Formats: sequence, C-alpha cells, structure tokens
Amino acid sequence: MSLSKRSKLIILFVIGCILALIIVYNYAYKAHTAIEDMEVVYTGNTQEFLTKIKESPDAWTKGEKVIQLTGLITAKDEKGISLNESIYFQLAEGTATDDLTEGKKIIIKGRIIGYDDLLEELKLDKAIIVKK
Repeated sequence: MSLSKRSKLIILFVIGCILALIIVYNYAYKAHTAIEDMEVVYTGNTQEFLTKIKESPDAWTKGEKVIQLTGLITAKDEKGISLNESIYFQLAEGTATDDLTEGKKIIIKGRIIGYDDLLEELKLDKAIIVKK
C-alpha cells in the first residue's frame, strides 16, 4: 500500500504543526527562575539605595534586577512589608509575616518591579527574607 504524494505532504504538515505547538508551549510556559537563583545586582542599606534610584530610576527599573537590602520594618501586612517607609517588598508566596515586628532590622532580597517618582516609593516582588 503506497501513500500518495498528497497524503505524505498532509502527514508532514500535521507533524510540523504538532512540533511547532510543542516548541511554542515550552517557550511560553517555561519555569520561572527562583529568586534564590537570580544574581543580586546591589547589596546595601535602604537609604543608600534610595539615593541611587532617585538619581537614575530608569536604569534600575528596566529588566529584572534583584537587590538585597538591610533596613527597619516600618509596616507589614499579610502579603508584604515596608522598610524605612519607602520600600515595599511583596513577599514570595508562602512566606509568613507573623514573626516580623515593626522596628526590627531585617535583610531581604527581592526583584524590582517599579519606582513611583511622585511618592518616592520603590516596589519589589518575590521577596525572601535572608536574615531576621
């Protein structure tokens, strides 16, 4: 039993479409990089970093930049904490804030998602607590 040329082309087309769909799916739904595995581009305290970001906010907010800051907790809620009243860290899923208290010094690592020039507030997500 011999397949016609047309049948062979249809089979190759279907196989090509399936392979293309698999490649697109794997590209679109690739695993996210864990914050622990991302390179830290800045380590320091909150006051120094706020000075740096005010000088050139676009340089810090373009791309995925991870920073590690030391500061005092000034506010907390179920999803995150604020350091020195101007940096908000949205904590990684599953991170509890029960044992954190206001006024406590903390080291925290997170990915920059934006800076509000008007309020002078920096926002980060995927934050993990390095040292309490």
